[in-house]
Amino acid sequence: MKKGKRWKKALGVAVTVLAVTVIGAYVMFREELKIAGSVRPLAKMGNVYYMEVDGDYHFEEFLESGGASSDKEVSAYLTNCISKGFYQMDVTNEGPACSVISARNDKGNHVWGRNFDWDGSVPIIVKCVPQDGYASISTCDFKNITDSPEEEPDNFVNRMLAIAAVYVPMDGINEKGLCVADLEVNEGGMKEVDTAKPDLTITTAIRLILNRAATVEEALNLLEQYDIHASGGISHHLAISDASGASVSVEFVDGEIVTVDTDCITNFNLANNDTAAGGESAQQRYELLCAVHEENQGTLSAEQVQDAMKQVSKKEGQWRTQWTIVYEENMADYYFKGAYEDKISFTAAR
Repeated sequence: MKKGKRWKKALGVAVTVLAVTVIGAYVMFREELKIAGSVRPLAKMGNVYYMEVDGDYHFEEFLESGGASSDKEVSAYLTNCISKGFYQMDVTNEGPACSVISARNDKGNHVWGRNFDWDGSVPIIVKCVPQDGYASISTCDFKNITDSPEEEPDNFVNRMLAIAAVYVPMDGINEKGLCVADLEVNEGGMKEVDTAKPDLTITTAIRLILNRAATVEEALNLLEQYDIHASGGISHHLAISDASGASVSVEFVDGEIVTVDTDCITNFNLANNDTAAGGESAQQRYELLCAVHEENQGTLSAEQVQDAMKQVSKKEGQWRTQWTIVYEENMADYYFKGAYEDKISFTAAR
């Protein structure tokens, strides 16, 4: 065989091998590439991103495997799903401060407001449409995936990492009008539990609620089926409300789930009936929200909820308001970094 023909044959073999490798990689990572390809920045919103997930991204498999009792276990599961074991995923949940209010508008429809206060963030809005669950809009802090407020999902590797956001929502609304938010508790602690029940961390519990619960009652029934564990080594409680106007704080006291009917929540457990707990800021924000709610007899417009969130937002110091959500009639209006003149809206519907 002539030298030129041997060279062409070798090149042909190399191209064929490369093509097979590329096709194999695409087949292996097809689902991940589709999700990562949906990640995009939101114009004029700073370092805020949007991502779409068509399906539950192995969440049902996660539940069937027994869930996870720590962020480390969630990370291990996601490493297998996203990178197929080729690189390590790390997930944490640093504790947010925050405030929540729930009310009805003059038409009797549910309205809801939520501030997420923390020390820097890279928000990702996640639209998730599971095949056998409820569509939802949720918010993740990419900082909980990279452990850095400087990293953004603006390159291929980080967009692949952003897929983990499905498992670490800080808050969200589903198509049935079920609203849920994670708030730090600044006193006490979540006692570690270990029963025969499967396990969930706080953020994976939020994903479960968004996917499967249409009402507060359904959300509570779901939570009772699991041992709920702290994320990020801190204490949490969950604010949950639904389209009927039912609203509760779900608190974890001495290893038990305790619910308190309330329309206003900040950063201390209400089960102990100690409004002085949680620090001065948490107490002041709670009292202000309660005053607004009571003054209007529980009837607030979206504009009034936005104003209440603005009043309790933190504009200075280390723990500043990273985002505000005002929800009404299946639409979630977002405001970022205290810029209440700039709004971007999303629907939780399919």
